[in-house]
Parts: sequence; structure tokens; C-alpha cells
Amino acid sequence: MAILLNKNHWEGEKVKKSLFSIAKQLQKNKINSFYLNCLYNGQTLPTRIFNFFLNRMLVFIISFLLFILFTEGERFYASFAAAFSVLLIYHFIMKYLEEIKLNQVIYKVNEKIGRENFFKKIKSMDHESFINFIKEILEELPGFADIQVTEYLEDEGINLLCQYRGELTAIQGHLLDGENMVEARRARQLSRAMSKRGYKKAIIISTTDFREDTKLFCDLIREKRQISLLGQEEFIQMAKDAGKFPNEAEIRNLILKKLEHKERVWHKNSKKIFAKPRITGYLVYGIFLLFIGFFEGDFQHLYWLCALILFVFGLTGIFLNMTPKKSLAASWQDLLDAD
Repeated sequence: MAILLNKNHWEGEKVKKSLFSIAKQLQKNKINSFYLNCLYNGQTLPTRIFNFFLNRMLVFIISFLLFILFTEGERFYASFAAAFSVLLIYHFIMKYLEEIKLNQVIYKVNEKIGRENFFKKIKSMDHESFINFIKEILEELPGFADIQVTEYLEDEGINLLCQYRGELTAIQGHLLDGENMVEARRARQLSRAMSKRGYKKAIIISTTDFREDTKLFCDLIREKRQISLLGQEEFIQMAKDAGKFPNEAEIRNLILKKLEHKERVWHKNSKKIFAKPRITGYLVYGIFLLFIGFFEGDFQHLYWLCALILFVFGLTGIFLNMTPKKSLAASWQDLLDAD
């Protein structure tokens, strides 16, 4: 009896692992389809297949005709073989180029989605949380040590103090968005604090960029006090180096969330389109247009086409509503009572 129970348990675990593997493969296929959709600018699969065969057919036909002309029609089979060879070369070159383009698209898409998620997280922070986030980033980067949040120096424009390559460095952080950029007055405020406290080096970190007069001011005082300006691109690179930017696994999860959201929206809209009250209307109007089409010679096919579309909508609605649906109470009770 114990052996039988162990065998059933083992088989159950094996089935669970198989289902999990299938689910992971389906997720991988969804993500690959998403990347291919981006590569082909939203072209549908039938369109891509049509273009695939059309391009290769044209290459073969043009090559074959050129070889026929070159041989003056005397070597038909040789021309056919040569054209087929050209087709194979073209196919492998296009596959190689497609692979390069796909890798470029994957990088761009991942970068875009990663940035969107990163800045969504940043924008949800208040100023204090943002300064602590900068501290967490700096703690993971080489060269930075003894990083301290300096709330008592905020009025002077200093949010953090640290040792950077053995030198005391003041840091000022700015959580900005849109067209807002760090103005020169904030750099002047920091410069006054550096002069007062004897600091020679400082860093201003911004989630956007810096006004031109800010850059000019920092260049003018560089011989006395060095203020380094790190804008959005530098901040993102620092976050990547510190492991605070979404990694590949997190980005894939974000893509799956986007795809699942689209599926939910589609299911929600399809329920409205194919709802029971609409089915009768689709069928009645379809019969009406079909009947009218018999008496309209000039636009007969147009009426019939519209009638066909309405019949398809109606029959699809009937099919989707044939499956009995559980009540909400039974559904959530079943979920709670499930083992």
C-alpha cells in the first residue's frame, strides 16, 4: 500500500513538473512572438509568411530569368540549379541579417521597458526616498565609501557626504521629470556650501539634465571647486552597475504582464461584442442585408459581404455563450475550498 502511494505521489509530481515546463515554454514563446512583432512593426503572422515566400519567389524567378538570358535559353536545368543556389544564398543571408536585427530589437525593447519601469519606480518616490535610493546605488559602486545622508546640510544644498577615491565629496540629488532641469542657482548654492566647509569635490545627480547656465557655471569654477554633473544617462548607467536597474528576467516578467493585460482587455471587450443581447441583432440585420442584396444588383456583393460578417459575429457569439458559466459565488468558493 505504501509503495502504491509513493508511486502515485511520484507520478503526480512528474505531471506537475511537465505542466510547469509547458507553462514556461508557452511564456517563452509569447515573449519571442512579442519581439518578432516589434521586429516586423506589428505585421500579422499571415502577412509575414506571405512576404517571406513572396520575396524568395521573386529572387528565384529573377535569378532564373537572368541565367536563361545569359545562356540564351540553351541550359535550362543549369539555370534552374543556379537560380536555386542563389535562392539558398539569399535565404541564409536574410536569416543572418534577421538574427542581427532581432538582437538589436531585443536590446532596444528591453532598454525601453527597463527605463519605463525604472522611472515609474523613481517617480513614486518622495525626495527623502530618492536620496536614500542614491545612497543604495553608491554603496554598490566601486570608489565610494562612508556614505552618509546629511539632512542637517540640506538647507545648504548637500544631501549626501561620502569618500570618493579617498576624497571627501558632497552630493546633491534632484528628482525631476519632463522638461524640468537643474538650474544654476542650485549649483551656486552647492558651491557656497563647499567654499564654507572647505570641500573641493561635489557631484550633482539629476533624473533629467542640466540647464546650459548650470554647465557653464560649473566649468567656470572648476579650478577652485570641482562639481561633476551626472544627468539621466549617467544616473541610469550607475543604477545598472549597482544592480538597481531591471535585469533581463525582470524585463521578461514585465513583458509578460503587458501581454497578459492586453489579453484581459481583449477578453473583456470580446464579452461585450459577443454578449447574448447582441447576437439576435447580428443575425436579424444579417438576414435583412442578405434579403436586400437580392434586389440591389449594383451593390449586391457588398450587402452580402456585410451580411456574412454579421452572421460570423452572431455564430461566434452563440458558440462563446454555449459554455455554461459558474456563478461568482460558486467560483470563489471552489477556489477557496480547493486542495
